[in-house]
Amino acid sequence: MENKIEQYKEKLARLKDLPLAEKNIRVAGLVTEYIENKHPNILLIVVGGLSVEYYTTGQYATADIDFVATSHEKIMESLVELGFERQGKDSYLKELQVSVEVPDNHLAGSYEKVRDVLTDDGCIVHMISPEDIFCDRLRALVHWKEKEQLKWMTKLYEANELDQDYIYSQLEGKKEIEVADVFFETIKEQGQ
Repeated sequence: MENKIEQYKEKLARLKDLPLAEKNIRVAGLVTEYIENKHPNILLIVVGGLSVEYYTTGQYATADIDFVATSHEKIMESLVELGFERQGKDSYLKELQVSVEVPDNHLAGSYEKVRDVLTDDGCIVHMISPEDIFCDRLRALVHWKEKEQLKWMTKLYEANELDQDYIYSQLEGKKEIEVADVFFETIKEQGQ
């Protein structure tokens, strides 16, 4: 296994000078492949900013990678093996200036809608669906009053064919539904 670890470290080191968006998705792929090969019962799913970055074709930028997965400690130990340093709940790979966090052990959304993305290294990244990340951004707008999320909801809508029926099935409460109604009606009026 030691030889495999060194191979992964070398692959990670080669990503140093890549643009941030490309570097993040490839780091996510290598981390996913390493951990899932070592622990076949763990499924890492990318959520948060990196999924927005991916689904808006790099229009959003993030400096960290968020996964949801069970077995947090096994993941953290595996990241240390790959050269990451533990920093509280996060792990940081200084050479690449990439931070990895596992904020939850359960996906807020559908496991059936998770998309597999192939990286340039031939690795698979399991990505939350664009519909579920749209719902996440809508909730941030509604509950946390993060007005910039409207921009990202629009970009997600423009760059992806979203299943609106599914989105509505995931919304909770009158306010979330009202905001979605206004959003989709406005988009429709604008002819998008």
